[in-house]
Amino acid sequence: MMAKRQTRPEFDPATERHIFGELGFVSVDEYRAWCAANHLQSSVRKSDLQRRQERELFQRQKSERAMRHARQSHNPSHAIARIFAGEIGEEALVDEPLRIIAQACRKQKATPGLRDYLMRLDSASKLLAAKETTIAVLNLHRYQSEWRRDPSDWKPRSHNIDRQLSSLAAHLLCDYEPPAFMVAVWYAKNRTRQRWYIHLGQGKSIRAADGLPAPLTKRMAHWFTLAPDHFSPLAAIRYGQVCALGGDRRVADALLSTRMATDFRADQFDLELIRFFTRNPMLDTAHYQPIVDYIWNQKYENQAVFVARGVVEQTGPPQPGFSMAGRTPGTLLRQVEEWHTRLGRTSKGGLLQWIRSGIPEYELVEGKRESANMRVWRIVELLSSKELEEEGRTLGHCVATYASSCQRHASSIWSVRRESATGATRLLTVEVDMKRKEIVQIRGLRNRLPEANEMTIVNRWARTNGLTVATWVG
Repeated sequence: MMAKRQTRPEFDPATERHIFGELGFVSVDEYRAWCAANHLQSSVRKSDLQRRQERELFQRQKSERAMRHARQSHNPSHAIARIFAGEIGEEALVDEPLRIIAQACRKQKATPGLRDYLMRLDSASKLLAAKETTIAVLNLHRYQSEWRRDPSDWKPRSHNIDRQLSSLAAHLLCDYEPPAFMVAVWYAKNRTRQRWYIHLGQGKSIRAADGLPAPLTKRMAHWFTLAPDHFSPLAAIRYGQVCALGGDRRVADALLSTRMATDFRADQFDLELIRFFTRNPMLDTAHYQPIVDYIWNQKYENQAVFVARGVVEQTGPPQPGFSMAGRTPGTLLRQVEEWHTRLGRTSKGGLLQWIRSGIPEYELVEGKRESANMRVWRIVELLSSKELEEEGRTLGHCVATYASSCQRHASSIWSVRRESATGATRLLTVEVDMKRKEIVQIRGLRNRLPEANEMTIVNRWARTNGLTVATWVG
């Protein structure tokens, strides 16, 4: 039997509406007990402000109860249905993906189609279990008018949540699957890059996409599609430029650690600078960032000049027409060092030396002395800036720039030499990335690539010492 409300003649209409209507209590005692439990004044006579505060508290508690019920049922779809029905407010949600859904309902039009889409995905996948993929799922829904297929026909083929998102995006929007790294556009709000995804999904070339930061050649567009899966679309564009201009993953990774990763302000000069790095593969990549910082300062950044005590005047960049024409690694590094010195960041150092890397040196004897055809192959570690300079002078490259990296044990540099009756010859310089224990670069006279017989010797040494050889080497 339904309990009968307790009403009292002395209640004014506003009080009666507040207790029995807005809060829904069936008795005054029940209302007083609720007030006591929440440390509120137990009197039934309240001001308008007190009544509003009580209504807000009651609504929060109601939402929290609904949320707890949804969690106890282990059915997020139940919570989604309540969000769309207005039974659970954003402020009561502690589960971040559900809070994001509630925010979307508040900011966008909460249509039954969006609700059904989310509930379908919740029943079929793990996509609404994480903040990032929930954002991506909502971003995909913004392009509902361009969907190629119905979400109800989609079934995930992997338990990996990122692969599930990639599969869903391709199902909804693509006739041709874009490169794997492009799925990252759905985790953010950049509409231009989301349009790139749709453009590629229609089988069109990235070259024709709107809003590119730089024009791409066919070769650059080809390498763009081959960028590593973890790259961002902008990083993939730089990767395409580097590889098309003769560089490799090592050069691309180093450039992507500089401001060139996102700064595309001057396409022709950017390409000129990339060509400089690719033409000088023995330039230590540790110098890329200082070089780029120096060039940006000289070419693009306004300078603050003191013209009087306490008075600063902004002038233009020192060298707005800065060009890479005629520059060599040695002269450029001297300019960078002079700039650093002027800024008080560094001071000139003398001879640098470092301890051995722990990788054994190598020796292989071919032929016989008595047959006058004996040759000795040696791979020796270079252990000072002076030895690097001698190696670079002999082979005509800029390995001397690796002194700082060798001293920090980030890299180790090795010299491949061949000795015979006529004397000793330096043939190759090898760089080993010490963190990965990987050979990342091999160059000979004037940066030539290793010959097959030389590569055989290096591979033997690598296998003996547990070193890997990067795929782009040789």
